[in-house]
Amino acid sequence: MVAAKSSRLLAAHLPVRVELAKATPRQQGAELAVLLRGCPSPVWVDLKLTPPQAADLAFGLTLRDYRAPRIRLRPDDDAPLSLPDKVVIRCADPAAAQAEWERRRAVAQGVFLARDLITQPGNLLGPAELAEQAQALTALGVTVEVLNPSEHRLNLLAAVGQASTRPPCLAVLRWQGGAAEEKPLVLVGKGITFDTGGISIKPAEHMEEMKGDMGGAAAVLGALKSVALRGAKTNVAGVLAIAENMPGSGALRPGDVIRSYKGLNVEVVDTDAEGRLVLADALAWACDNLNPRALVDAATLTGAVVRTLGRHHAGLYSNRDALAAKLLKLGQAEGEPLWRLPLAQSCDDDFRSDIADWKNCGWGKVPDNDDAARFLEHFVDARVPWAHLDIAGVSESDDDHALGPKGAVGFGVRLFDSLAGG
Repeated sequence: MVAAKSSRLLAAHLPVRVELAKATPRQQGAELAVLLRGCPSPVWVDLKLTPPQAADLAFGLTLRDYRAPRIRLRPDDDAPLSLPDKVVIRCADPAAAQAEWERRRAVAQGVFLARDLITQPGNLLGPAELAEQAQALTALGVTVEVLNPSEHRLNLLAAVGQASTRPPCLAVLRWQGGAAEEKPLVLVGKGITFDTGGISIKPAEHMEEMKGDMGGAAAVLGALKSVALRGAKTNVAGVLAIAENMPGSGALRPGDVIRSYKGLNVEVVDTDAEGRLVLADALAWACDNLNPRALVDAATLTGAVVRTLGRHHAGLYSNRDALAAKLLKLGQAEGEPLWRLPLAQSCDDDFRSDIADWKNCGWGKVPDNDDAARFLEHFVDARVPWAHLDIAGVSESDDDHALGPKGAVGFGVRLFDSLAGG
């Protein structure tokens, strides 16, 4: 097994030499995950790495070896060969490397949770099941509260889910690892477990992919799992706006006007622009009830961001330059790149309503991803540092990628964990 243009060696079970391309240890670990499939165990890796580098190599190897859950009786004949049962990475300070690895292993488990959830079909993962996944984190010390939107003035969230036989909810998760007086980092995720578009129904082609419209909520859940597993000494809260967007006799109609949690009245002109509705209520509720030191939301929100940035960057919008700069830096370091886009006041002209405060979208000259971000800004307390990540183009991959197989990426978990710190 030989790869061209390499500078480092792997010593394995047999006298086999594998050359790795010049890359970061994390990228080299991902490359090893492919090269070592089917090798006998054990395998020793000796690359003269520092403890953090050794842990990063193990992290890349682990992330790349992820296997998506499959629901079928026939054997997985097309499944890739397994890695060796034991891979030993040599290092001058094994104890330090092990400590570094434990932190990264916690993050990997958070990424895997997010990927597993995004992969689940809509009939198996509805609003109640996604809320149960949040409640399962209580075993790790996370406190979880599930709110009925109708009882908490979350009328936009309630309206989006009103046609489904599976009621919507707002799940609130709290990790209290820091001092009691410390304001939390608050992460908000769009959790549409299936999106038909409602009455503004989507085309049938590719609608099955809308089981993944809860990628933002999955990223928040994965991040809360990782900070809890590693016992992060900081306070982090997660807010999941969970609903199923369905058509039906009780569905939200184009033209309906709904009073939001913030008190602004919203004219719904497109029921397929439901993500910004549920996030608007979740963001306003978080500002009022969680006292965030910073507020960051993630959502598979618009197709327009894919046309704008492709599938290599998530769109970043923020009301604070410092927060945007930090997210850009962390995203680059974690391999979850962002590209900052403008929050423009001129977008307001696209979604002014003749009868309400705002329409939920407009078809103006500005790309819809810009309009959606500006719409959300109206529901965020201006005193709170806030960022919005439109991850529609990066939540899933059509092909194998550097740190995983095709399918759900779990985008945002590594970024959010790094942002949380502790």
